[in-house]
Amino acid sequence: MKKLILFSLISFCIATATAQVINVPDKAQKQLQEKYVGATDVKWTNSVVSYLASFKMDGVPCKAHYDISGNWDYTEWFIKKDAIPEKAKDSFSKSKYRDWSVKSVASVEYPKDPSPLYRYEAKKGMSKNYVFFDAEGNLVKTNTTL
Repeated sequence: MKKLILFSLISFCIATATAQVINVPDKAQKQLQEKYVGATDVKWTNSVVSYLASFKMDGVPCKAHYDISGNWDYTEWFIKKDAIPEKAKDSFSKSKYRDWSVKSVASVEYPKDPSPLYRYEAKKGMSKNYVFFDAEGNLVKTNTTL
């Protein structure tokens, strides 16, 4: 009996310690529901400075990013390489990242620009860069991460 009580107590403590309560701003939840009607499998996470909603839209995995106040920053639509416009693919193939391993590609939507950017997550050794092109193949920006 003592073992059962001890086991139950330990199980409860572990479950309580690993549970994370996320207080997502109502503004962010409302914006997600209005912008992505029909989103499924919505899961929220947060960091000190932002919120992230991972979900699926018509079967496509997406991540919507919100600032700490609940304002929408951008959304990533994880697509297949062949869904990137030819001009953007051609520009990447001619860029200094052409020999890097491509870990993922995404169409990225921003609030101030109705045209998406196409992002390659490229990795070589310990270096990882996010390389962004517009539909015309123009290099828009790169973000280096460790």
